[in-house]
Amino acid sequence: MKSFNIVVCASGGGGNFRSLIKYQCDYGYHISLLIVDRECPAIKIAKENGISYSVLEKKVLGKSFFEEFEKIVPIDTNLIVLAGFLPIIPKWICEKWERKIINIHPSLLPKYGGKGMYGVKVQEAVLRNHEKYAGCTVHYVDSEIDTGEIIAQKKILVMENESAWELGGRVFNEEIILLPLAIKHIREAMKVIP
Repeated sequence: MKSFNIVVCASGGGGNFRSLIKYQCDYGYHISLLIVDRECPAIKIAKENGISYSVLEKKVLGKSFFEEFEKIVPIDTNLIVLAGFLPIIPKWICEKWERKIINIHPSLLPKYGGKGMYGVKVQEAVLRNHEKYAGCTVHYVDSEIDTGEIIAQKKILVMENESAWELGGRVFNEEIILLPLAIKHIREAMKVIP
């Protein structure tokens, strides 16, 4: 049987990465590699779970970052998963890996996406604009920021007097369920049987 191999890219705490590890057996995918662009807690999670990882420091590599990135992605990779990965993926990688790179974003896209819209900044904008709903989106990555085809969304009600951090925590709790499920559905659509 063929494995459905994913590469996870992260820049931070690794919460989504931990969730992807938790569901990989049940949902029929295999995490073959973690790529991080800085020293971050996701590395510790990879070590604890026996997952290979690579640190490509964007600040050190500069313009050659994505050339190095491309060299280390295994040839048998079915999907690249951006889970809190901050570097913007260049057009040439998006074209080479068309419909094989996905991202999780903490808003109901197309609202509150684009340059500078990440983390608590998204929830601050949601609250500032008195939105009734917040949520998260899994989407394919294209050459623009947060504009790719939407795969799945989860909507939650914004609570009265909720802080951006509280709302962000609730949205994150939906992200860690939605992202692994979206990967499962992509695997099934590609007809890769674990």
